Amino acid sequence: MNILPVSFININAPAQRYSVSKKRSVVPEYSSQVFRFSNCDSISFTAAPNSAVLKKLLKYKIPDMYSDIILLDPEFLKKIMHARLFSKSIRTIYKVLQPYEDSLFPVEKQIFKIIKNASRRTPKAHLDEILHRLVPEHNKKLLKLQQPIFDKLNDLSKNLPDNLKAEYDELMAVTNQKLSKAPVVIPFSLKEFKYKLGRIQERVDKSNNNKDSYLMKKIMNIVSSVPEYSKENKLRKDFPKRKYERRLKTMLLECSEYIETSALDKNKELKDLIRISMAQVYGNPVNINFNRKSFIYDLQKITNKLDDTKLAHNMIQTAIKLPTSKENISAFIVKSANRSSEQIGFDLLSGSVGTAEHLVPASKKGADSILNYGLASSYMNSERAHRDFKLQLKKYPEIYVYCQRQVDRLIELANSGVFKKIGLSKSYINTFVNKLYKLSPKEAPLIIDTSKLK
Repeated sequence: MNILPVSFININAPAQRYSVSKKRSVVPEYSSQVFRFSNCDSISFTAAPNSAVLKKLLKYKIPDMYSDIILLDPEFLKKIMHARLFSKSIRTIYKVLQPYEDSLFPVEKQIFKIIKNASRRTPKAHLDEILHRLVPEHNKKLLKLQQPIFDKLNDLSKNLPDNLKAEYDELMAVTNQKLSKAPVVIPFSLKEFKYKLGRIQERVDKSNNNKDSYLMKKIMNIVSSVPEYSKENKLRKDFPKRKYERRLKTMLLECSEYIETSALDKNKELKDLIRISMAQVYGNPVNINFNRKSFIYDLQKITNKLDDTKLAHNMIQTAIKLPTSKENISAFIVKSANRSSEQIGFDLLSGSVGTAEHLVPASKKGADSILNYGLASSYMNSERAHRDFKLQLKKYPEIYVYCQRQVDRLIELANSGVFKKIGLSKSYINTFVNKLYKLSPKEAPLIIDTSKLK
């Protein structure tokens, strides 16, 4: 199952994620007197070419053009991941992150408060220990939020034709087992396994640990030795099913043995993936956590077969209301249930990292040029996806305020000589402002004041 990022446009959705707060005062460059960092290679959160000069501004605390946070410099995240900050005591984590509280989204700020309180009560504890203790309590809270959504889906499913209703009922039976933490029997999918392994490899690569990255490549090489076959091929009478299953078992055993004898043995997410996959290949029941994205993907496979497009739309729009870890603290904590401190720490900060955002999406022939870039958080960049800027403004009207706030900060830096220092022309500001004006709705244009630019 190739689970791709799911993006849905709902321009009527209420924009309540962010609140407009008072304008922040000018702040200095990022620094830390608590934690010493070593030099290491760069880390990239976006494939946007020709953006290196613009991203140098991220050292100077730039407000997100789409939200109420201060963007994190990718170099900061790179350094703390390289130094394995999140493997250290909760007190050390709090001391390092304290200056960057304004760079956290609302849910992540709540996690930060948990870290702050724990640093006083149990200063020597570790991040995963703190959050894992909260999982049972927040699992109950999350179930209460999920249940009305599943109830509505069940009501809508009554309108499905018999064959698709049977598929839906099977999906919900497995889903209920996952939610109740009961073991389930699910066939092994090499495609899904490779996808999840690839996501783990991405996180390992972004942690900037060269040794672990090398080991992950070795794992990927082991996995790539087994070919993928379509469902149709597997159903053919001449398909060597038993021989193929033996190859899968051998591959997983080899991965497991390699992990156990390497530094990857500390990667909980990787070990859980191998454990679950082994159970699936052998047809054994195993505990699998509910995954919102996987559920929506599986539901889409059913609704895509529907002739009734209105029913299909209603079911998917209902499913995407399931709480996410970016919108609900219980979802964040439950998601962290089997993750290590390093993985939890990365999830805590990665969405706040500054990226070069295509104002006109690349999919709509937007140029890979500084003339088409703004600075946005990794999370909001991903959330917008290919959405037209007019729709983005309609979904998040606070952007009118946030873009002005970013430009105000850019003007401060330009006037103080920072633009000249990093080799960025002041003309970028006017180009950016004019671009936003042209992309905004004619009936409600995004007009930004640049009168303070010298």
